[in-house]
Amino acid sequence: MNIIPITDEKELLRRLRDGDELAFKALYDIYAPRLAAKLLQLLRSEELAEDVLQDLFIKVWEVRQTINPELVFGALLYKIAANLSKNIYRRNVYDQLMRKQINPDEGHNPIEASLDQSEAKELLQAALNKLTPRQREVYIMAKIDGLSYQQISKQLNISASAINHHIQEANKQLRNILKNNNIYMLAVLVLIFFKK
Repeated sequence: MNIIPITDEKELLRRLRDGDELAFKALYDIYAPRLAAKLLQLLRSEELAEDVLQDLFIKVWEVRQTINPELVFGALLYKIAANLSKNIYRRNVYDQLMRKQINPDEGHNPIEASLDQSEAKELLQAALNKLTPRQREVYIMAKIDGLSYQQISKQLNISASAINHHIQEANKQLRNILKNNNIYMLAVLVLIFFKK
């Protein structure tokens, strides 16, 4: 594993910001082995780790113009990797709970599971649409998009306590709406799946 001096890394980041593919490849060669090992440890699947690693560097390329060469690049990479891994866990929990809820005694049928998952997402979207516009906006930003309170506060110009209030109220309403539709398990799923 090559460790490069910080000044060289800053130069690579400046070149990356300008769209230099060789700088991108150099950074990939430096960080990919460490990230792959960490992702494999987190996800316990070589295939998933490779997918996340690929998605991570695609994301880096997409946001390259916003990268600050003065900040620690490794920290940015690990943050993106953690978020992508968290999304995989959320999707897996969601898929497993939906399969158990819809067909508790039957074997897994991928076509039916796909249809049932789609139906559950539609029900959840309908429940989200019954929230006030501000509750829905804050809830989606925090629980689905994974933004921090600080990021939401900056974007919407509201306080952290207001954000917390909107999320608590949205959680209460979602539980009631989903219980009224006789899908209590989906209410539990919402709380697990969208948990920070």
